[in-house]
Amino acid sequence: MNSKPQQEEEEQQQQQPIVFVTGTDTDVGKTFVSALLVHKWKAAYWKPAQTGIESDQGDSETLKNFKVAASTWQPRIFTPTYVLQKPLSPLQAMEYEPGVDIKLLDFAVPDEWDAESPLVVEGAGGVCVPITRKLEITTDLIKHLIETSSHPVYVVVVTRSGLGTLNHTLLTWNHLCDNGLRGHLFGVILNGEPNEGNVQVLEKFGVDVIAQVGQCATAQNLEMALHGLPTVESLVTQQDR
Repeated sequence: MNSKPQQEEEEQQQQQPIVFVTGTDTDVGKTFVSALLVHKWKAAYWKPAQTGIESDQGDSETLKNFKVAASTWQPRIFTPTYVLQKPLSPLQAMEYEPGVDIKLLDFAVPDEWDAESPLVVEGAGGVCVPITRKLEITTDLIKHLIETSSHPVYVVVVTRSGLGTLNHTLLTWNHLCDNGLRGHLFGVILNGEPNEGNVQVLEKFGVDVIAQVGQCATAQNLEMALHGLPTVESLVTQQDR
């Protein structure tokens, strides 16, 4: 007979995970990588805080229109908790909309999520982007979701593949580890021209590089990128070891 801790661990392993996608910078490719992961994992998608609507269609709409020939998946896309006009951090965007007051307690996994598939959650900017007037940042939002969700929560970091990525990636990785999230880190996905040299250096520093996503200028490139991503099951299994 299994002990209670063993039963709880087995039940958690059977639960579909929530995967929070963050990045080392803005425009680093979080939405593109999130779209690939949604189709690879047959996942749902949620952007908790969306800014910049005055000049952009928004990431949820991008996900809705994202097509890749190798996938027929039609993901459920949930409405952001907050939508702000200015293309700034949520904290700064609120200065232009004084009636909005974002609080971490307002963020909850959408009730409509049936948990029959993973949920990809895309953050705003990088891990230190301020979200609330109390100066709570993306890392605090990740912790909040871990504390309030009954499902396991993991983190994927999207970073550029080229020059400068070592500093940005290591700062982000170490920040998350220092904030007690090492056990929730799936790893890093490098976006851009493949760079094995940078991968090797990052791995020497203990960073888990789970994939490289090359330039996707053609449908064939997109299919190759999708094929090169790991399954969510393999990442969960690796994390639980």
